[in-house]
Amino acid sequence: MSERSPLVGRADELALLAEAAEQARLGNGSIVLLAGEAGVGKSTLAEAATDGFGVVLRGAASNGATVSYGPIVDALRSRLRVDPGALADCGPLLPHLALLLPELGEPAAESERSTIFEAVRCALAHLSAEQPAIVVLDDLQWSDETTLELLAALAEPLRQLSVLVIAAYRSDGLPRDHRLRWLRNELRRGGNLRELTLEPLDRPAVGELIEELLPGEPSPALVRTIHDRTMGSPFFVEELIGALQARKALRPGRRGLELAEQDEVPVPDSIREAVLVGISDLSPEAREAAETAAVLGPQIDLSLASELVPASGLAELVEAGLLEEPDTGRAAFRHALAQEALYAEVPWVRRRDLHRRLAELLQGAGGSNLEIATQWRGAGDDARAREAMVRAAQESEAVHAHRDAVRAAREALELWPEDEAEELRAETLERYGRCAELVGELAEATKAWRELAAGCDRHGDGLGYAEAQRRLAAVYDLGGERDQAFAARRLAADAFAAADCPAEAALERLAMADHHRRGGRYSEAIELAEVAAQEARAAERVDIDARVLGLRGVVEAKGGDFERGLESVRAGLALAFEHDLTPVAAELYQRLSLVLYDGADYRQAEEALDTALDLCRTDGNAGTEVACVTCLVYVLRERGEWSRAGELGRELIESDTAVWVAEGLLGAIHAFEGKLSAARRLLTSSRAVSSAVGHYNMYVDSTTGLAIVAAAEGLDDEAATHCRELLARWEQSEDHHYAVWGVRWATSWFARRGRAKEAQLCAAALGKMAAEGGHDDAVAALAQAVGELALLEGDAATAAESLSRAVELQRNLATPHERAQVELRAGVALAAAGEREAALERLSDAYRCAAKLGARPLAAEAAKEVAALGESVAQRLGSRAAAASDGIQLTRRELEVLRHVSVGRTNREIAQELFISQRTVDMHVRNLLGKLDCRSRVEASHRAGELGLLS
Repeated sequence: MSERSPLVGRADELALLAEAAEQARLGNGSIVLLAGEAGVGKSTLAEAATDGFGVVLRGAASNGATVSYGPIVDALRSRLRVDPGALADCGPLLPHLALLLPELGEPAAESERSTIFEAVRCALAHLSAEQPAIVVLDDLQWSDETTLELLAALAEPLRQLSVLVIAAYRSDGLPRDHRLRWLRNELRRGGNLRELTLEPLDRPAVGELIEELLPGEPSPALVRTIHDRTMGSPFFVEELIGALQARKALRPGRRGLELAEQDEVPVPDSIREAVLVGISDLSPEAREAAETAAVLGPQIDLSLASELVPASGLAELVEAGLLEEPDTGRAAFRHALAQEALYAEVPWVRRRDLHRRLAELLQGAGGSNLEIATQWRGAGDDARAREAMVRAAQESEAVHAHRDAVRAAREALELWPEDEAEELRAETLERYGRCAELVGELAEATKAWRELAAGCDRHGDGLGYAEAQRRLAAVYDLGGERDQAFAARRLAADAFAAADCPAEAALERLAMADHHRRGGRYSEAIELAEVAAQEARAAERVDIDARVLGLRGVVEAKGGDFERGLESVRAGLALAFEHDLTPVAAELYQRLSLVLYDGADYRQAEEALDTALDLCRTDGNAGTEVACVTCLVYVLRERGEWSRAGELGRELIESDTAVWVAEGLLGAIHAFEGKLSAARRLLTSSRAVSSAVGHYNMYVDSTTGLAIVAAAEGLDDEAATHCRELLARWEQSEDHHYAVWGVRWATSWFARRGRAKEAQLCAAALGKMAAEGGHDDAVAALAQAVGELALLEGDAATAAESLSRAVELQRNLATPHERAQVELRAGVALAAAGEREAALERLSDAYRCAAKLGARPLAAEAAKEVAALGESVAQRLGSRAAAASDGIQLTRRELEVLRHVSVGRTNREIAQELFISQRTVDMHVRNLLGKLDCRSRVEASHRAGELGLLS
């Protein structure tokens, strides 16, 4: 056998790879997917394509033992073996790269998924800075999922690098849900899909390959027989020819070499048998080495193998061509099929012994826990395999490889016998559920929380059981499975009550009662509300008692007793005002609106809120009156009635009453409208006072508003600081609902900036809010968070599903600005998933809602997303939207000047008309020409007419 298999019949495919390599030389790198059945010659073709490249990196996945980032780490490490200092100067992200390659030095104390991805990109950029590089990643059908997600993320940046990535995988037997299929879709969606599918060789190509392998020309009969037997598989052809030569089964004939026995090829027609015949002449030491190497896997650490077999046996395998030694100290089977054939022949007793010895050696040498687990499983020691798999799950989660953490945790749990290491099992189940939620695998999360609940129940851990059922209910709610959520909440409520946690029990029963209310089962809702009220009073939780009154009022009114229902809601509002429960009051205002929606329209609902305010005033309690006004401003803001909210807020400021509260509420509205200077001034003032007096609600409002302002101004560090402060303040409080809108915004912003760790922390907070409160807005926010994380990780399908679910939940809420935000993000996700028309519908809805509100930044963003889909913004959304998508934002004064310019007035005439100086008009005209990208007043007038700026 030769060191490299002959390459025949692949001229076109090699030319395509050569073209991609040449493009990489010119700085336009790419990823080429190389697919084909096992043995079809993918590795041989990829190897041929590397000729002439100074930097070649090689990595591969191993069946059942590929750690997170494994193939890419293997590839980078192949370069380090040649040049240990190759990555020493690759930039400030080196400590983050060291999380994957410890030999690079001290790893970063904290990192996040996007930073690790960027660190890998920087490493590739560094390695290819002086000469182009090819990265060959083989056997990706066995890859970890994080590597495939990394490849999707690298596709666009590679266009600016001198790097060609050849990603080879077996296409036969690839499961329908394999992540490689997702990778292909992601590359296609981004216009980055380049793929080659190798077909088996035809008969002439098989003949050509046989000529390369034999010392003489083969006869047509031999070519026909070999082609028919091997079905054109190059590897099988090579092994079969080797077997024939070993058996001395070929002889010269009239038309070339032919079979000594004319009737049939004297070896079985399988690759396995052909491989075994090919090694039949090896020494006993080499055969022993071959068995050991087969147990080690396709990639072999020679120092590890030499601990088990004589070095001479390994050397003989290399000499015979069964193994290749691409780097010092490492070897690999010439083909994974050879390793699989030999492994199947190792007697099971010896196989288990080898697995055990290898596991011990790997454990002693600090090998990867996933590989250690694989060896222990092969040795039949499930307990040690499970321990290693638990550590592997921890390692994957530590580098933000949550899908791989889910897989490792799942495999560990499958090996777990009952009643063994229950505490560690519970911890693993929690990790499983947590990571599954973060990647949108709700079915897996459900399985985790259900099993954790069962374990807690079995061991009498009532509180743990209640918490698990609460998390389970939140997952069910997220998936729209309200009946299952109700059942889980019932179990949680009973368990909390039994554990003497009446407040927690009341919260669950309140959510259950609301479930019955939505389903029209009013008598059952009342029964649950009464139990919740008793538990709330036992826990001295006035906030829950007020919420129960609000819910009872809605149910009573919808059940036909309107007056009684209105009285109950007002009683709840009064209780909330009395105890300064602003978040509860906001909820109760929504309840009051629901009572009135049943028999009146939106205007009447707002009038009812005015009536509630009047009731506060008639009570003569100034404090309650102020709380009522501020709550009304909050409700109006949330409902999009910004004009009236502004009027009430300014009244408060002018009367020097609750100024800092009004400033915070109005500042947020200004931020939504894009009036950033005014917003920053009001919000800064509000935040200073709310921080000093310890007012949680306004601290949340003003901090979130300042984060929005900073983000709009491009001050990402400031925005991130405010978001972290918001999360920290929420964690210190006992209130787990009011911050929903702020944490929801922070989750989306962090995810869009690629800051996965912070986005995940926010998402976890929303998960807790949804689990503890069960509010639709919290569930909607959690659905959006799951979608944002999925979009960040490149899972467009899950993102579209979760964000669409968030939109549906938002439809039940009177919060149009938040709904428009969610609709925009759903549109982005749908576009990423290839659902163009659905995306345009969502984006159009988001634009119309934002434009109606006067939320100019949000409307402009929606218009830009429509334009990004190649749609005519003017035709789809209107001329003003086209101006917004072009980034044309004119001040009110500039619009006035523009309208005068358009009718032919001179600067002097405009100055006289507007009572401003001519110099000021000159400045405005210059600004207009610049913003409209025009050279003359006539051209500016025409452009303004096209954009609808003159109407």
